[in-house]
Amino acid sequence: MTNMYYPTSPITVPKKLTGLTSSYQLRSFLAIIAIILFFALYVAMVVALGYLFYHAVVYDMGPINKLTILMKVGAIAGAAMLFVFTLKFIFKLKNHKPNNRIMMAKDENPVLWNFIEQICIETGAPRPKNIYVDPDVNAYVAYSNMWLSLFLPVRKELTIGMGLTDCLNLSEFKAVISHEFGHFAQRSMKIGSYIISANTIIHDMIFERDKWDDILDQWRASDIRLSAAAWIVTPMIWVIRQMLNLFYQFLNVMYSSLSREMEFNADKVAVKTSGSDAIISALWKLDAGSAAWNGTVNYGILAAKKNVFVKNLYANNALAIQRDATEQKNCLNELPEDTRGGKRYFSGSEHSKTGMYASHPPNDKREDSAKIPYIFCDIDERSPWILFGQKEELQKEMTLLLYHMYLDKKPGEWEDTEVLEHFIKSETQGADLAKEYENTFSNRFLQIPNEQKLTEEIQKIDVPNSVNLNTLKSELKKLMKPINEIESLMVKAQEIAQGTTKEKSFSFKGVEYTKKTLENGYNFLLNKREEHFNQSFETWDTSFCAFFLSLARDKGDGQELKSLYHQHKVLSFLYRSITGTKNTVYNRVVELQSNGEITKEQLHSLTASVKQSFDKLNEELNELDKLNFVKMPNIASVEELKEALVENGQFKKEHGLIFENGGFQKMMEQLETTIYNCQRIDQKSINCILILHKKLELSMEA
Repeated sequence: MTNMYYPTSPITVPKKLTGLTSSYQLRSFLAIIAIILFFALYVAMVVALGYLFYHAVVYDMGPINKLTILMKVGAIAGAAMLFVFTLKFIFKLKNHKPNNRIMMAKDENPVLWNFIEQICIETGAPRPKNIYVDPDVNAYVAYSNMWLSLFLPVRKELTIGMGLTDCLNLSEFKAVISHEFGHFAQRSMKIGSYIISANTIIHDMIFERDKWDDILDQWRASDIRLSAAAWIVTPMIWVIRQMLNLFYQFLNVMYSSLSREMEFNADKVAVKTSGSDAIISALWKLDAGSAAWNGTVNYGILAAKKNVFVKNLYANNALAIQRDATEQKNCLNELPEDTRGGKRYFSGSEHSKTGMYASHPPNDKREDSAKIPYIFCDIDERSPWILFGQKEELQKEMTLLLYHMYLDKKPGEWEDTEVLEHFIKSETQGADLAKEYENTFSNRFLQIPNEQKLTEEIQKIDVPNSVNLNTLKSELKKLMKPINEIESLMVKAQEIAQGTTKEKSFSFKGVEYTKKTLENGYNFLLNKREEHFNQSFETWDTSFCAFFLSLARDKGDGQELKSLYHQHKVLSFLYRSITGTKNTVYNRVVELQSNGEITKEQLHSLTASVKQSFDKLNEELNELDKLNFVKMPNIASVEELKEALVENGQFKKEHGLIFENGGFQKMMEQLETTIYNCQRIDQKSINCILILHKKLELSMEA
């Protein structure tokens, strides 16, 4: 039974293919040294502060009076605070178990388990304790209990993403799982557990602000006779945090370099079972697979808000992958031949955008490693879903889990797959037309002129024709040239920051920006792009709108287009207003924090200001009721429009002391979500305009 579902393995494999390199062994040694140094430092600190607390309790007070009593109490309290600071992470220890997984019982999934056990035999890795599936495009191995794994030989668990299963063939799936079992076999994985544990301890002590910090703040705010010890403790905590921060960075540098070697070695294990091409072609497909799955989930959530639920989101995901299959096949055929063998999948040092591999070495380096030497193996094009006996039932169970996770509700009625497909088709209607205009509206607002400007511009047009339109498109291409150059530099800046390019700096306007000034350079590019958008495109936008409105009047569609323009202008104003409100609030908070201690009066004033800004936004939302609404795909009324922007169509103000009860964070999360929704509505509105423009353009040519 196993051989029937198990792809063939390479015929000839070098004996030392998966042997540990000297670089791997060196980095393992350095990582171990880093761990020993940290835990030695940490234990010494706990012991020292524990002794300090003990000494504070037992030392002789001398003469008993108010001063010595205050000093004694202050010493005990201060030493206790320091000692608890080093151990407070213990009270937060949890063995995190993802809530988005389904266990694949061995007796119910014999084909899958046999497949996995065959990989275990071939890789020499121990069998997993459990196999789970989760919804995404990923696969990973983890200890069943990370904290126990520090002291005991805890078995590991394998998690397979169902989205991964959707986008790979059986050989690629085998290669990815073999890669994960490469980690199963690595003893250095234990090093990772120690470093993750150390990071948990350090991160809690450096970055987390909890009840301990609240107590220290309240203590400092009390009478100086009682708070003197708190003011002594505060700088000591600052010094400890700075020292630990250096160790935090050091540990992660050590582990990052080891992790890179671990990934190369795990890739070699995949090559051993599946050949050089399978693991690299899988890596090449993952970004597209992630994009398809993320799109399916996002559309599923949007449709669910309109009470459209499907039993099986994976059926829609399969259709999404199928839609892109021809383009993916063409891209694959266009890839250059690799002199070592197979195709050359990656030519530049880019990192995968897929979460499971985003922190791994650059793709081209992984391809080079997998092809030294090149190992040929036949590719099995069958779907990995043949390993799952109750495929559709599993997909439906995961879909139900996703609805519960993202929407916290159980669907009442189910729709067919075709209903969601129709929703998706409507949602993306007109998006392809943006390419005709250099994708200019992707990152900027279309500046709709007022009626007087439009009228004046229309009067300059004799008869709208294709020559006028081609002139507009040529002018736009020139306007977009500096934008494209700026965005190209922005990409380069990101690559430098991520270490995925050999370049160490970029230049703009005669100024060179290195890693030290990278953030300043990136922000400067952002500001320059925004400046170009605001200053250089207004005239073009006016000519663009005037041309099509003139054409629409000739064809009898003038009122419809005019209504679309007005609606878009109102929506753009609201979008800017919400974004501006968010920025204003954050800037006010930063300004107050930079001034030092914040008084209660300042906090109350800021609270009132935030709540007033929400009142104003609700008033602006209600202005949408006055629109002569033009339907958009999947949005049939003003009420649906408001609900597509904000949950329940209104911004919800939190009550009470919002900076103390978590209300401020909830309100800002509302703004962030609404801005994301505004982006969707803005593009939808642009697409509606472009669809009508295209209709007018075609009528002009007829």
